[in-house]
Amino acid sequence: MNKIVSKEQFSEKVFKLVVEAPLIAKSRKAGHFVIVRVGEHGERMPLTIAEADKEKGTITLVVQTVGLSSIKLCSLNVGDYITDIVGPLGKATHIENFGTVVCAGGGVGIAPMLPIVQALKAAGNRVVTVLAGRNKNLIILEEEMRAASDEVIIMTDDGSYGEKGLVTQGIENVINREKVDKCFAIGPAIMMKFVCLLTKKYDIPTDVSLNTIMVDGTGMCGACRITVGGKTKFVCVDGPEFDGHQVDFDEMLKRMAAFKDAEREELEHYQHQEETINKSRDAEWRKALRQAMKPKERMAIERCKMKELDPQYRAHQLKEEVNQGLSAQVAQQEAHRCLDCANPGCVQGCPVGIDIPRFIKHIEKGEFLEAAHTIKETSTLPAVCGRVCPQEKQCESKCIHLKTGGKPVAIGYLERFTADYEREHAHAEPIVPKVKKGIKVAVVGSGPAGLSFCRRNDQARL
Repeated sequence: MNKIVSKEQFSEKVFKLVVEAPLIAKSRKAGHFVIVRVGEHGERMPLTIAEADKEKGTITLVVQTVGLSSIKLCSLNVGDYITDIVGPLGKATHIENFGTVVCAGGGVGIAPMLPIVQALKAAGNRVVTVLAGRNKNLIILEEEMRAASDEVIIMTDDGSYGEKGLVTQGIENVINREKVDKCFAIGPAIMMKFVCLLTKKYDIPTDVSLNTIMVDGTGMCGACRITVGGKTKFVCVDGPEFDGHQVDFDEMLKRMAAFKDAEREELEHYQHQEETINKSRDAEWRKALRQAMKPKERMAIERCKMKELDPQYRAHQLKEEVNQGLSAQVAQQEAHRCLDCANPGCVQGCPVGIDIPRFIKHIEKGEFLEAAHTIKETSTLPAVCGRVCPQEKQCESKCIHLKTGGKPVAIGYLERFTADYEREHAHAEPIVPKVKKGIKVAVVGSGPAGLSFCRRNDQARL
């Protein structure tokens, strides 16, 4: 895991994170990227390294919140840990003394352009940097770029900063006044396409970085497959930088749009879940519970211990569970330990996104059946999960008690108690839809995944 040591917000959706990664910082070169993963079940997210400090052992990442993974990453704060960072990956930028080089960075693409500008300047080039964005707030790392460049030109779509116009206008102004030997462009795919169309007209070699299309970062998924000079290339292993005049940008733009609907649905699901959790936390009964006991008092309560069968007894009786579960009194006492955090890490650590604080607060209030209903909103088999899920690596590993040296709330014990209580005290009728759609679905396997799938499809009236 990699600790976040610094966080800065450039604009509403753009953040700068400085992260501990000593081995990556030591070997990173301009053009290299890393794969970042937030949460044990998070997707792989490629990010180009903006800066690296070998002495401090840190790397700098600039992230724009676009989809679910980037939102989760940017929601982390100083002191939090990123689950995985793998790198440096990809081929480093080819650096030599070209002569006069124009480096065009658009939006968040300015960040990966910074190490290239620094390396080009160190190689003896005259570097003219063109920074572009829709408005002033999207022009980032300006001071760092000015320190590494011979000249910096700023273009904004609305004219709120620098010159009004597109990045191509800034580049063409430089071309018209002096000889340009090389061009680098990083930014939105559509921006790079038109930069290449411009430089091709003037016969200026142009390299582009296509990191925005990457997913897996190892060449296995094929999502970053593009056509360069009529040949198939994989951005993550063959790039991420290519001769821009050879790239089929129209094909690339179509591929980038392939998963838009799925990404939007996942983001909407996440936002709905967040809204539900926040709305529930603001309920009067939750506020009353938080006010009833101070956080220090809750944190002073020792974590409960589950009773177990006597070793001599269980050596001869093999049909009973060793762990005997919690009594209602012990469960409520353990529920008092939950601080009902405003940003509950336990929910992020749960693979199925159970609203853990809400079900625990129902237990604290003595509403055990309500707790069961809360769990079953997203989990089909709480009695099984409460017994066999590795909570110590998932939800409990995110508990705020750990940050103060304490033991996490016994979420797994409480989940098991809730499910067992419902089974013993309530008659749960199976959900049988009145009207079905007539769709037949075959499920191979009767394990937890298969059973959960069947239940969800039954609820969907297939």
